[in-house]
Amino acid sequence: MGAMASPVEKKIAALLAARLTETGYAHVSLSTETALSQDTPSALLIYLGMAAHHNGIRNLMKIKRIPELTTLDPGQEGFLVKSVSEGTRAILLAIGKDDRGCLYAVGEILRKAVFKDNSLQIPDDLNVRSAPAFEIRGTQFGQSHIAKNLAKVRPWTDEETQRVILDYALAGANIFSTPPGKMFDFIKSFGLMTLGEFNPNEAPEVTDPAWAATESIGRPGYVCLSVPEAREHILKKCEKRFSKEPAYDFIQFKGGDGGGCECDLCKPYGLKFITLSEQLAGIIHKYHPGTRLYFTNQKFNNEDDNAIFAYLREKPRNWLWAWGYGPGSDATSWQPGHRQNHRMDLFQYPGFGPYGLYPLEIIRQMPPQHKLLYFNEITHWKYAQHAYIQMYPRADKNGDLPPPWSHEIYERRPDQALTMVYNRLTFYAWPRYYHRVFNDLMRYGAGDVTHSSGHHDHFNQWMWQRLLWSPRQTVEAVMHDYCTTWFGPAAAPEMGKAIFQLEENLEEKKEIPISKKEGINRYYTLVKSAGLKIPASQMKKDWLWRMYMQKGALDLYTKLNVRQQLSAQSKIEETIRKSAVAGLSVKKIDEMLSLINMDAESQEMVKLRLEATKLSDESNANFGERNDGIYNLKHDFIGLGWVRRQLERARLAKAEERKQLLNMIVSYEDPGEGGYYDNLGTANDAPHVESGYPYDHGQPYVAQMLSESNRPSQRSMHFTQDEDQGVTLRYTELDTTAAYKIRFTLVRPWYQERYAERMNQKSESIYANDVLIAENVELPLQMSDFFTFDIPSEAVKSGEVVIRFERNANVAHGSRISREQWRNSGGWGTMVSEAWLLKVKK
Repeated sequence: MGAMASPVEKKIAALLAARLTETGYAHVSLSTETALSQDTPSALLIYLGMAAHHNGIRNLMKIKRIPELTTLDPGQEGFLVKSVSEGTRAILLAIGKDDRGCLYAVGEILRKAVFKDNSLQIPDDLNVRSAPAFEIRGTQFGQSHIAKNLAKVRPWTDEETQRVILDYALAGANIFSTPPGKMFDFIKSFGLMTLGEFNPNEAPEVTDPAWAATESIGRPGYVCLSVPEAREHILKKCEKRFSKEPAYDFIQFKGGDGGGCECDLCKPYGLKFITLSEQLAGIIHKYHPGTRLYFTNQKFNNEDDNAIFAYLREKPRNWLWAWGYGPGSDATSWQPGHRQNHRMDLFQYPGFGPYGLYPLEIIRQMPPQHKLLYFNEITHWKYAQHAYIQMYPRADKNGDLPPPWSHEIYERRPDQALTMVYNRLTFYAWPRYYHRVFNDLMRYGAGDVTHSSGHHDHFNQWMWQRLLWSPRQTVEAVMHDYCTTWFGPAAAPEMGKAIFQLEENLEEKKEIPISKKEGINRYYTLVKSAGLKIPASQMKKDWLWRMYMQKGALDLYTKLNVRQQLSAQSKIEETIRKSAVAGLSVKKIDEMLSLINMDAESQEMVKLRLEATKLSDESNANFGERNDGIYNLKHDFIGLGWVRRQLERARLAKAEERKQLLNMIVSYEDPGEGGYYDNLGTANDAPHVESGYPYDHGQPYVAQMLSESNRPSQRSMHFTQDEDQGVTLRYTELDTTAAYKIRFTLVRPWYQERYAERMNQKSESIYANDVLIAENVELPLQMSDFFTFDIPSEAVKSGEVVIRFERNANVAHGSRISREQWRNSGGWGTMVSEAWLLKVKK
């Protein structure tokens, strides 16, 4: 350290010494330059600090003609890490442009250091002069509620939490979201920045119903900003809080998700929100004049955003630093959270794709003094801002859907077996897709404080920080850096291949179901092999490799489980086919029923489960990490429960009915000669559908919503919301002399308590060419069933039949607010999973 080292430089130097010492390969002593020992001339000497605080650094820069570090070369928060020599002595210069530059220099040293042959090795030609590309680079930290409750991990110690913070800081982060307290002080002690949050209409302490907001999905705990007393309450709440709290570097005014108010008095809510935010800014700046403020427009609609644009252009708004852009902010993509309308005028030219269209529009509309700051969500692998969708997007309140050229971001779906095993907050990595998202979005912003709901997103967050530092890196380069840093150079190549393979394995591929995904075996083998190349001293405490290995064992277990269930179904089908002529006895049906055992495990499955259990216990002991899937392996992946029910019904049925019931098991989709089958729902073949769209459940899918006993085709469906026209199918070129029946698979979902109170829909009516064929048919709850109706002969006379569903008269006919809350939380008016048009044999 320099003789005049600042307190921050001293902490950074101590951090470097500690990280090098813990490898077991380096003997490190820490001193100032004035107390430097000359007893070990062969030891590597690291000069760390700012040049202004370190005489040795200044002297060597002069002797070696090294240009001083400036705001342009390498830039703010930049550093120089360079190997030099002085006589026979090897010296590593680690020079920071400022305090944080010194921290990032340490990060570079740790990434470039190689530990082998019982020594620390630094390249002789190391010469990195670098600075971050973006001003704001941060994230959140902590253990998720899923990790604590489902994965049953132990809580982190304070030291472990601090290590996580520093791991991201060493990758380039400079700001962390945190409340005041021990971690706040720790972050500031390293010269890093802090981010606070304030929601201008959140007030769970208020009990007066006259003050209550009508939040977009009916969440409680928010107040209406059109109620003067509620507005005054928020101002007093802000004053009370920020008059006592320490100064944050940034504060985010959160717009929604949850929050906001849909009432008529608040329209446009964006204007109510931004004018109150200005008043709140005055209070905060009274106590903390240096704090920079920004807001997010999460779940705002076009009218809200336009009102804010007009407000910003009206006159200078010096209180505001940036427009924040997070989940639900995007007016050109259909994301969970359901923004209620979209900027269809921006779709005429794709540009860099749907992700980049609205950020470009925001910076075009705002005065140039304001910046765009992201709050990107890269923590959930499904049902989130940039995650896999569960089902194809539903229409917004204007009936608008994404243009065809943007469909590719909605056609990415999670593997339908893996999504049953793993929570939204499970351990995963998406190198290629998030690299694409970063490059689509970040060209328009000043930086990003990403959303993280735990530590399961380790790769995603680490990569994001490295890209915020150097955005033109290839994904392969970032992967090499990550794997070398965390697993060592010997294991890095295989770990990199494995993580790329993991991303492929997670996606549903219609032509390659999980039972045929060789990539799952490949991933398992690669991670296992890489583990053999990690030094024993590192492997002993390597929680991260164990998390990747757990994922491999659990995914492979799931694949084998699906195969086992498919084998049981195949045996049942083969038995039915062989007995088609003679018929099946009750005894034979009982034998087939005995083949259905969801708890059965092969020896290989048991071995994988035990391996994953051992790894999970070790990763939990090492760092409070465990894959939640270890406790959620037993599922009916293919709908064997439906097969069981069909067999049980056949067991009780008479000869002809028994034959029909069993025939459905072996010829499920077959509509017979002259008939048609439509499998409604996302990514399915439903050529006769002309109205309706796949049902997305309106909320993160949970296991209770539909029974796993349903076949996969029964679990997905088309639906409509409050439109007058329900789901509609059109059949043409029919035989006008024939009789027809129509058979449907119908089922309705169960809702979580917070949504259920407004879900009164249970039934629907069905028409054939405007002739009522079924009135108020109640859909079964959770477990599907079949409904068959005759089509009137007069409806077939033209050779064309239109089958139309109509919602119950009591559904979606309330106030505008109640309809919007109903629609936003998954309300349906009509719904159908499958349809068979059956030509009746004479």
